[in-house]
Amino acid sequence: MGAKIKVTVVGAGGKMGTRVTNNLAKHPDAVDLRFCETGEAAVAGIRARGFDVVPTEPAVKSADVTVLAVPDTLVKVVSKDIVAMMSPGSALVILDPAAAVARELALRDDCTFAVVHPCHPSYFHDQDTPQARADLFGGMGGKQDIVMAKIQGSDEKFEQARKVCEIMFEPVVKSYVMDMRQIAFLEPTLVELLGATCLYAMAETVNEAERRGIDRKAAISFLTGHIYNLTANFLGLLNARVSDACLVAIGLGNRLVLRDDWKKIWDDEVLDKVIATMLHPTDPKI
Repeated sequence: MGAKIKVTVVGAGGKMGTRVTNNLAKHPDAVDLRFCETGEAAVAGIRARGFDVVPTEPAVKSADVTVLAVPDTLVKVVSKDIVAMMSPGSALVILDPAAAVARELALRDDCTFAVVHPCHPSYFHDQDTPQARADLFGGMGGKQDIVMAKIQGSDEKFEQARKVCEIMFEPVVKSYVMDMRQIAFLEPTLVELLGATCLYAMAETVNEAERRGIDRKAAISFLTGHIYNLTANFLGLLNARVSDACLVAIGLGNRLVLRDDWKKIWDDEVLDKVIATMLHPTDPKI
């Protein structure tokens, strides 16, 4: 067995910090883990889980891999200080590509930087246990994939960070490596601008169905069953095709629900404006 990887998590008491440290802490044979946090409630939460909080600067300086588990809107401010504390040759991992794409992540030429994001458990993954099937977010037993990108630095160090990320989001079926802009097109473009928007509209439509006297549980069952089926169908995972009437309805939906020019969300200019607005909503660019 090789030497333990020294991992420091900054923001270890936040929502994502808690999830990733819970998994990292399960592997004391592979990971030498340090918890860094400043918020009083977050510190109390870490201690309630049975862990100690350590000073940030020496923990970052001694780390092989530092994980920055802070909200995207704080990366610009927080990363400046954290990156200055890093030792040459170490790595920093962020959990979302937005700040890196917007060039708000502090960088250094002598360190490696990476971004990781979970895919969350897919309903196409065959989960092994009731606990895993009940894990709809990930990190608590449900199989999931992750996506990663090297922002800059050493390939060898990136692979070490990749190992850490696969533990953070375990059990990981596959870790896909791409560039950070491709990850940004996955989120926000694919899953938030389009996916989350459409699904939110579907949830609102369930409310309307209920208002019209349709049993809410029946509406939810009907909607989610069809989403599962149609997703498999449209992605080529089901050896069948939708009815001609459904195709007509989709064409009408493109006119009545989606804008005719909705595919412009895949334009680079739109992506940059969306990310800038998400990071700074009081100064919208779109």
